[in-house]
Amino acid sequence: MRQFFYPSSIAVFGIAENTRNLAKNIIFNCQNMGFGGEIYPVGRKPGRVYGKEIITDPGSLPDGIDLAVILVPAMAVANTLDICGKKGILHAIISTGGFREFSENNQAEKDVIRVAKHYGIRFIGPNCIGVLCSNSGLCTPFNPLRTKGFKKGSVSLIIQSGGVTTQSAYYFSEQHVGFSKIISVGNKLDLNETDFLEYLMEDKETEQIHMYLESIGNGKKLIKLARKSKKPIIIFKSNVSKTASEIAYSHTAALSSNDRIVDGAFRQAGIVRVMDIHDMTVAAKALNLPPLKGNQLAVISLSGGYSVILGDACEKYGFKCPVLPRELLDEIEGYRRGHVIRMSNPMDFGDVHDIKALVFTLEQCLALDDIDGLVLSFMYEPDMTRIFGPGVGSPEQILKFTKKLSEKSKKPIALSFFAERRYIEKFKRLNTFPVFNDPVESIRALCMLRDYWRRRSISDVSER
Repeated sequence: MRQFFYPSSIAVFGIAENTRNLAKNIIFNCQNMGFGGEIYPVGRKPGRVYGKEIITDPGSLPDGIDLAVILVPAMAVANTLDICGKKGILHAIISTGGFREFSENNQAEKDVIRVAKHYGIRFIGPNCIGVLCSNSGLCTPFNPLRTKGFKKGSVSLIIQSGGVTTQSAYYFSEQHVGFSKIISVGNKLDLNETDFLEYLMEDKETEQIHMYLESIGNGKKLIKLARKSKKPIIIFKSNVSKTASEIAYSHTAALSSNDRIVDGAFRQAGIVRVMDIHDMTVAAKALNLPPLKGNQLAVISLSGGYSVILGDACEKYGFKCPVLPRELLDEIEGYRRGHVIRMSNPMDFGDVHDIKALVFTLEQCLALDDIDGLVLSFMYEPDMTRIFGPGVGSPEQILKFTKKLSEKSKKPIALSFFAERRYIEKFKRLNTFPVFNDPVESIRALCMLRDYWRRRSISDVSER
């Protein structure tokens, strides 16, 4: 499996000089992402692409190239695999479409299976865009990508759609959730999601595993692996409606599954299910926080309006905001300026413009035995001394302090800011502690965190 991510050499089949050729974009992407291995362009006509001579005689390729990326017409794929087998290339990404998603009882598909089995070639696809690996620089999509904006990290993704693959690379990076590996599995004619799940569970560069699936090839194996996994598994399962199933079949030959059965199985296996790509990134941030072991939250906002909104969100997602000790509330109320707001939980901190009071409140709330986690909705502007006076730290210091407090208490703090978008993005870009896009999203994130740890504990018990 490792050679799919860290090949020392790749051969790209289907290269041509003309401007409409898609295969040459694979070379463009690899070079831009920093792939350091040797690249061999293979095509029918001589020429040069991105500084490399096109090889027109595949027999002249050196033996033992690690990986082939194939983008030739469907009827020519089997012959290309035959060339690979003779040259000792035993790993391939078949980007070509036009197999079972195009027509049933497809002869080209049968030929691919036959040749691959003959040589022992393992392949991804067909009808996929392959692999992005941020650490090796391998980037095999055939559409040109803006790889400079991709962010390295510890989340790996298994995705059934090529379009969702590229969008996830962009979106995760824009949300400052870096990725390690992204695998576009396409039709899953050979390797499927469970093969890569098994690999990523042991991969030292992967801490979370996210999946976008239109179909599940081996549900029993998926659930069995998920129960064993010490890493969080997050799945966006689509193709749950009649309308979607018709599109999905023509797209990746994906057959829909009974959604109620899927949902129940995911719960039992400790899998976090999300309903869109954005919530995959929310889950990724949430699962970087300490475990949430219960439903009791302390909620603090520097806005009365957001205190109300957060109270609604807590109830919607099954959280409780217990009454805080009267002695603690009395002490916090002593910091008020106008004495016009009575403290409660959720707590409106709009009348307390004192950073020492906020630090005291955070520390005291997290120290309470019946508080499992904390929500902080923070106001921010460049000159925070206008709100709190001297002593307010820089964005870096605010995140550093929040992280230290969360780690010390071993309880999650769901942090969000109400501010100009550019300042929120600045906090997210620092990426030293999870920052959510808005206060309600922070509650939804805690819901994912709570449900993950709750289901994981149930799964662990059932495994025993």
